[in-house]
Amino acid sequence: MLKRISKKYPDLAEILHLLFPMVLTMTIELSISAVDTIMLGHYDALHLAAVGLAASLWLPLGCFLMGITFGLTPLITKHLHGRQIKLVNVYMSQAVGVCFVFGIIAALLTAFVLPEFAQLLANEPETQNVTKQYLVMIAPAIPMLALMTAYKNLYEAAGKPNLPLLIATLGLVINVVLNYVLIYGHFGFPEMGAEGAALASSVSLYLSVLIFVFFDRKINPSPLFSKLKWRYVKNFTLLLKVGVPAGFAFAFELGLFSSLTWLIAAFGDVALGAGQIVMSYSTTLFTPLMAMSAVTAIVVAKAISIEGIIGVKRRVKLILIMGVGYFCVCFMLTQTFYNAIPYIYSKDVEVATMAAGILLISSCYQLPDIVQTIFTGTLRGLRDTRTPMIAFGMSLFGLSIPLGYWLSHYSPWAETLTVRGFYLGLLAGLFLLAFLLIWRFRVLYRRLA
Repeated sequence: MLKRISKKYPDLAEILHLLFPMVLTMTIELSISAVDTIMLGHYDALHLAAVGLAASLWLPLGCFLMGITFGLTPLITKHLHGRQIKLVNVYMSQAVGVCFVFGIIAALLTAFVLPEFAQLLANEPETQNVTKQYLVMIAPAIPMLALMTAYKNLYEAAGKPNLPLLIATLGLVINVVLNYVLIYGHFGFPEMGAEGAALASSVSLYLSVLIFVFFDRKINPSPLFSKLKWRYVKNFTLLLKVGVPAGFAFAFELGLFSSLTWLIAAFGDVALGAGQIVMSYSTTLFTPLMAMSAVTAIVVAKAISIEGIIGVKRRVKLILIMGVGYFCVCFMLTQTFYNAIPYIYSKDVEVATMAAGILLISSCYQLPDIVQTIFTGTLRGLRDTRTPMIAFGMSLFGLSIPLGYWLSHYSPWAETLTVRGFYLGLLAGLFLLAFLLIWRFRVLYRRLA
């Protein structure tokens, strides 16, 4: 059956070959965050709120680094499928340099600077202390998060998505086991709560990178990253030109949710816990969209070098159809079970009730989110990473935050909406973002046609 599809619909077969393993990989990777949320939610509501606040502080830094490595996709895809495969070593060596230089800076900021912000944002002294402990423990893992993403991008761009899937599965298993041991204090280990969740995540990331390196160097008969070129470890400007705008765009998106967390913190720990549930659930649903974006970047970069812009248009249409179908499923699921979903993450009735109200809004902003994600990947495949960066900044921080703040605090409906106003602002910002990215693609399409 698969052979029949490949012959009759080669574009669809190319997309599905990458999409299914990458969706599973990203689902498993982001399930680590969901597992932390669920296990901490059943451990203590305060620790759940503290981890949500900590994530809002360090994740924009981590995602900026991950976003820089997204610049690898358009740079290495044509070389992996062409005659200049040795140039992959150049770009991967630059990625190693970026991960360690910027990763160490991010780790130092996370351990020594961000805890001061936690003290300003959290109302309860105990929430402040738990947040600080989590940040200090997670900081050493940030360079490994970026390096693991670089290796994952390398193997997926090469059309070999199964290894990242296997490593992600092992990482999840390790994380769940260590969470059980360290959060609750089983098998003679101390009860560490949120700090234990951070330690479990750190160990899992280090082991994942080690497995990638060992497989590529010792087991893979044709290593993709065969030689580390020290000259490019020290000089990584080529990757930065494409990767930094992609990093900022990704950080802007996560930064928006972080800003929402900081603004929601003013409404108390119940609102903070509800916001963390919504963020965790939305992130889980967003996982296939991230995979669609990555697949789009890969197939577009490959198509533009082989078939031209017409081949790009065919593939983007296919992925958009799949994305809209996915939105319909998510919308129906959330609208039907919005009252039950929060109890998966927390047993606190007050937190779950507030989260349920927000989920009704979040189910609506998934449509523009799908569209913007796919077109972000399309533009990245065409090596345009500056436009998404500017569009993200304008839409999310120029519209979403100001509108959400007004709706929640100063609008005639502020008392009724409370924190829900911020999510209505997010809905408006995502529609603007989707429009801007579609407009930019149409401009590039006319220019390249």
